[in-house]
Amino acid sequence: MSRSSEIMAERRASNAKALAAFGIEGESISVEVKTIAEGSGPSVFTIGYERRDGEDLISKLIDNGVTVLVDVRQRAMSRKADFRGKALAARCEEAGIDYVPMPTLGSTDELRDELRKSGDFQSFAKGFRALTRRKAMKGPIEELAELAEEATIAMICYERSHYECHRSVLAEVLHKKIDATIIAIQ
Repeated sequence: MSRSSEIMAERRASNAKALAAFGIEGESISVEVKTIAEGSGPSVFTIGYERRDGEDLISKLIDNGVTVLVDVRQRAMSRKADFRGKALAARCEEAGIDYVPMPTLGSTDELRDELRKSGDFQSFAKGFRALTRRKAMKGPIEELAELAEEATIAMICYERSHYECHRSVLAEVLHKKIDATIIAIQ
């Protein structure tokens, strides 16, 4: 049994005991997720760390059976210590989740600056979508697709809302490329 499977089993047992104390029977944890697109291929999760701490993030990943966290930020930096690249990698390792940084799948500074100025996410998404079709991104997208077919992955970036982050465009690309089911962890 993998470390993340052990942690998940321990959490479920603990939660079942806590629920039983209130006279509620239940074996599983209710995790808020939203299916964005149905497909016949693998399930691909997306998650943002906005308004989360490291423990909450890891528990959401474990509860959903994620085995690989793919960091799609251009720079794995954060004001929140839990979400800086090295700290996030260490948390993942401790939980038995592989951490894979893929900075080439991050948004460009120019697109982010334009989004800050305009507030127009649709325009940003259109620009990022165009980037995903460029030759320089073909290899990284192929690598992401292969990873999604081999393991249960979650793509992480800052924005909590799937619909307000470039990972929504990456998820759209995976849905079309490998017929992935896209699930946003709330």
